Amino acid sequence: MSHQPKGPDRSVQLCGLLCVALAAGAVFVRPLLGESRLVPSPSVLALIMGLLLGLAPVVQSHMVSAAKTVSKRAIPAAIVLIGFGMDLDPLLDGGALGGTLMVVLAGIAVAFAGALLAGKLCGLDPRASLLLGAGTAICGNSAIMAVAPTVEADEEDLGLAIGVINLLGVAMLFALPPAAIAVGIEGQAGGALAGLTVHAVPQAIATGEAFGAEAVEWATLYKLLRVAMLVPMVVVLALLVPARDGTRRKGGGVGVPHFVWLFAVASALRASGWLDHELSIAGDTRPTWGWLKQSGSWLLAAALAAIGMTLHVPRLIRVGPRFLLAGALAVTAMVAVTMPLVIWLLG
Repeated sequence: MSHQPKGPDRSVQLCGLLCVALAAGAVFVRPLLGESRLVPSPSVLALIMGLLLGLAPVVQSHMVSAAKTVSKRAIPAAIVLIGFGMDLDPLLDGGALGGTLMVVLAGIAVAFAGALLAGKLCGLDPRASLLLGAGTAICGNSAIMAVAPTVEADEEDLGLAIGVINLLGVAMLFALPPAAIAVGIEGQAGGALAGLTVHAVPQAIATGEAFGAEAVEWATLYKLLRVAMLVPMVVVLALLVPARDGTRRKGGGVGVPHFVWLFAVASALRASGWLDHELSIAGDTRPTWGWLKQSGSWLLAAALAAIGMTLHVPRLIRVGPRFLLAGALAVTAMVAVTMPLVIWLLG
């Protein structure tokens, strides 16, 4: 007896193939658009293609759920594969790790302070401002969802915060590279800036790609350092933010995503030299780790295409203007403080 895939599984498979096709199209089209750094990277082009395709009513009604599943499965794998290309020597040499952690913590502190201040100016509930601060400081939707029960946020505020963070994250894909290049931040420093400021993990990596191939792993590393702060952040908020009945609570129940640890393992394998053996595929010769990293970049483009398909543009445009203004002010403050710190650390 033959076993046919169930409906939802088949939809996910078809959506996955479609996203791979969009990613391949983005990789093919990107060289045709010129060498300017202002031209979007293949991952961002894939996002745009997915977003345009997602405007079709048939896609919105039949593919959104499958696209969410595709991105959820593809992103962790892409991050781990990109980890094989991470050269940790510049970070570990010369005591740079301590400075790096200082920059990460400074950016997180500014994001929360900026969100609370901007939220107060915009008349938001402080608990709603904390949602925006978490999404800006750590990792977008995941941080917001982790913080929401801790601060006992309202459901409406939760939905608005997620909408704003998604909208601003997409905007950062396009706005950050030209702004950074204008002040002389390029290459690895540009990747670090993307990892330190852009909201969600795939958005940060895709933004880093705009600064060149060597910047992708730096964007990934710095972004994952922020993600690793998720647990301490939730614990601190649980200790500092009173419950609505005025009592204090204990933090807990949130774990660091597994792909963070697997990224570290992949980076360690790269550093060990075990993956330096060269492989030739279709006439192209690279170290084994180079092929793994390239596979991660392609998979990331497919994941971004899936994310683009899930973005409902009219809904994002309709999010509360006060939330949007507060979120924009918070991320602007974070970028303004982080830029000179990156120049100091890597310039």
